[in-house]
Amino acid sequence: MVAIQSEDSSSIAASIGAALRLARQDRAWSTRELAARADVSQPFLSNVENGRTTPSVATLYRLAAALELSPAALMPSTDEGTVVVRAGTGARVPISDVPGTVTSQLLSGARDRAIEAFRYDLPSGFIEPEWFAHDGEDFVYVLDGSLIFMRGQDEEITLGVGDSLWHASHVRHRWRTDDTCSARVLLVTVNRPTSDEPSAE
Repeated sequence: MVAIQSEDSSSIAASIGAALRLARQDRAWSTRELAARADVSQPFLSNVENGRTTPSVATLYRLAAALELSPAALMPSTDEGTVVVRAGTGARVPISDVPGTVTSQLLSGARDRAIEAFRYDLPSGFIEPEWFAHDGEDFVYVLDGSLIFMRGQDEEITLGVGDSLWHASHVRHRWRTDDTCSARVLLVTVNRPTSDEPSAE
């Protein structure tokens, strides 16, 4: 069966919220406890669980880490063997919780999948507000422009059009662009499977 993915941000927010609430309740944690473990505010967490807010990519990873789940475990599920995302579609997900931040386009990612794929359109002078560190592997491919990959405390790698990079993503990392060049980037993340996955829609 082939599915044409057409989920908007609101339906994704509702699905993430339901999975997050179930995972928290399975552990008998209060919203206050999970919020503290994930370094988010309790009101913000309540908004996420109720589907009123779509967590940023950074926050989704922090929540998943606090719950000892892969980020994909909190994503919407699908029973389809093949999913097509047409050009220009795919839910928009903010990179961070900073107001007005850059959004990413979700190309692939669902519960029970090991792979997530996002496309980013980054303006010149951009820098990710937060550092990332998570289990699994990342593959970065520059479709257009120039990207500066920042790894650890002082390592920077400049990537141009057609360049790619693989790295073990448990090391802290983030991206930036210089003041004169934007970037269009494809990110493919491979998550390590976990045995404790929520099943709520």
